[in-house]
Amino acid sequence: MKTSLLKSISLVAFLGATTPALIADPAAPATTPAPKADHVVAEVDGQKFTYSQIMEAKASLPKQYQSAPDDKILPVLANQAVDTYLINKAAQAAGEAQKPEVEKAIAKAKESIIAQGYLLDKVKPLITDAALKAKYDEVIKNFPQEKEVHLSHILVNDQATAVAVIKALKSGSDFKTLAKTKSTDETAKAGGELGFFRRSELPKELGDAAFALTPGSYSQEPVKTDFGWHVLKVEGFRDAKPPKFDEVKNELKGLMTQEAIVNLVKDLRKNAKITFFDKDGKPLPLEAATKPEAPASEAATAPSEVAPPPPPAAPSEVVPPPAPEAAPAETK
Repeated sequence: MKTSLLKSISLVAFLGATTPALIADPAAPATTPAPKADHVVAEVDGQKFTYSQIMEAKASLPKQYQSAPDDKILPVLANQAVDTYLINKAAQAAGEAQKPEVEKAIAKAKESIIAQGYLLDKVKPLITDAALKAKYDEVIKNFPQEKEVHLSHILVNDQATAVAVIKALKSGSDFKTLAKTKSTDETAKAGGELGFFRRSELPKELGDAAFALTPGSYSQEPVKTDFGWHVLKVEGFRDAKPPKFDEVKNELKGLMTQEAIVNLVKDLRKNAKITFFDKDGKPLPLEAATKPEAPASEAATAPSEVAPPPPPAAPSEVVPPPAPEAAPAETK
């Protein structure tokens, strides 16, 4: 249920998909290091694939798979490279590359890749640890002064069971003991312990009910959410603490990357002559074709809400490689 400090900040979704190096850890290697002897790991119809060629694709895998041992990843990526080669060879022989729609898609992909390379060159040097720390200090300065509630619950499937739990509590039963025997979720093992939450981090029904209670008290009526029926207990309250730098570092990278790209595009537009036309070809007034600037006060608190440039198209739409745990395709 916990949400992060930057939950409300809108990020550009395409950044992670099309320009992963922009927000990658600068200390992390760009690709898997090749062994001293860059030997051939696959060959099909005389076409050889070396270890380094195959492992380049590892960087495009989901993060949770990138840490998998190379001996587990290699067969999957090698089979994918072979399949891709065979499909491409068959497509070339069939004349696919000469089709107008394919030529158009290739040109668009090339344009997008070049744009991504330009963004990498311009933006990546700006996302330093020092810049991230400065951004963190700026965001923390505006961290809202809120209370957090220390919450426990007993979650059951129906209202009648929740009412019976409340009745047992009124008769003197111990909350933690009831949670261990009655609660249907993982918190049962810990006696219903949920942790600390700001009101905004809870579903509205739970937030309203929890913050209306006093320390040591439990809800006199069951609370219904999408998860089921809750009986709440408030252990206490405390002042909310901002997250530590390392906890939000990656989100700050995303935020700063977006801001840098927005500023870059703004500068490019300042030096360009731009005219927009309506559907009938009539020129539009500049104010009708551009989004008005946000007030200075809004820009200071939500810089990421400036409209981002359109995402590069083709590369992000490439089908990702199969998950490493999938069985490699059989080779003939």
